[in-house]
Amino acid sequence: MTNRKTGLPACARGRFDERQSFAALVARRGADWNDTVMETIQGNPVLRQVDRGELRDSILEVSLAQALELAGLISAGSLLYGPHESLRAPDVERDICLREILRAVGDGARFFTNHGHAEDGEEADFLASSFHANVLAGTTIDICLIGVSDENVLVLWRFEDD
Repeated sequence: MTNRKTGLPACARGRFDERQSFAALVARRGADWNDTVMETIQGNPVLRQVDRGELRDSILEVSLAQALELAGLISAGSLLYGPHESLRAPDVERDICLREILRAVGDGARFFTNHGHAEDGEEADFLASSFHANVLAGTTIDICLIGVSDENVLVLWRFEDD
């Protein structure tokens, strides 16, 4: 069965490079949101390699503010060559859109990532030029942001080969 697509906000169109990223907002199916994530990414040739157990064991929860940084990282910049400098400067249009995407997950949303700096808790800097990650997609490097509410699941994922 496929997920009923709820769809990303219109502002997300063109914001995520389909060659190096994946973005979807889908209705949550069942109690285990990991199942919804796995069903959602199976159609992507890079992400179909993700192992369900590794996904469950390799992500940590982050705050809404940190999720906003991660959404920016996934939408702009390179994981191999560092985040685009523009991510450190306010961009009203970009920031409004990314907030809208995160709000679309729903009330009480929680956010998770495989970005290694999540281990640093509130001190994490997801826009640092040097970082580690728990690689899940088998590419050179990949970073995910997963948003979960009772109603929806957001999957933002960037993957890059050297």
